[in-house]
Amino acid sequence: MLAYGYQEFGGPTVFRKLSQPAIEPAADQLLIEPLAIHLTDEDRVERLGGNPDIALPYIPGHDMAGRVIKVGAAVTDFTVGTVVAAHTDHTYAEQVCLASDSAIALPDGLAPVKAASLITPGITAYKTIRYFADVQTGQTVIVKGAGTATGQLIVQLAKQRGAHVIAIADRRFADLMEAFTVDQFVDENHQNPDHVLADQGDVVINVTANGEGGKDDLAMAKFNATIASLAPYLPATSKSIHFQLIQPTEIISDQAALQMLFKLANTAQLTTTIDAQLPFNLDGIIQGHTLLDEPHIGQIVASVSAS
Repeated sequence: MLAYGYQEFGGPTVFRKLSQPAIEPAADQLLIEPLAIHLTDEDRVERLGGNPDIALPYIPGHDMAGRVIKVGAAVTDFTVGTVVAAHTDHTYAEQVCLASDSAIALPDGLAPVKAASLITPGITAYKTIRYFADVQTGQTVIVKGAGTATGQLIVQLAKQRGAHVIAIADRRFADLMEAFTVDQFVDENHQNPDHVLADQGDVVINVTANGEGGKDDLAMAKFNATIASLAPYLPATSKSIHFQLIQPTEIISDQAALQMLFKLANTAQLTTTIDAQLPFNLDGIIQGHTLLDEPHIGQIVASVSAS
């Protein structure tokens, strides 16, 4: 079996073709032939050596949509030929083995590329809106990092909940935010969000890298507001704030989140922005990681259809 991985950390050119033993599904597993994989920031961090738990050589990848090519003896809910998606590990490969209960069948009409692009950012966005931030109709929701893949989905999901949505991002995302019908856009490079939006947010959601700028979040939040952030804590404050760290949780399962996300995407109620669709081969993986290292608008996907 052919896979794409690396034997050392570094830039995009560390990727190599890695020959791997053939794999067989256990009784409760599926063997999948990937059709599309989403290249994520997590993949990039791993490649750069940012995850101390990774042992080399390593095959990265977590977001995958593909076709079932073999089912384990105990699997009854999937058949060969079904197209599924999952958040799993080691997806930069010709074949991926995973537990059947972690897979979600794609609805008819939803392209594997679109499904793959939704997985990691979509799971985070859905759980943020429905659990961590618990967005309600009529609330003013300020989304900081609205231009990120997760932020773009949060903006759309918050609008669907009937919230008044204010998006904070670089001005290159202004047209995209207008397409998402945000109620207000704040250009973070030419406006000071904590001054423009002081004490306005019933909910402040911060999905910038590491949830940076906690003092600004506090400044934008109303008294008794909710702040949901990727930061582990807020700076000290006299304001009464309900703080939630956005982190992995199974209070809402990944599978439940993906089922709803796929339904919304398949009925044109949720949009992902594909910045690049590249061939699922070594050159495509290297090119995709080169793009990950640069500013980009949307998701980067490698697919068999582009090969």
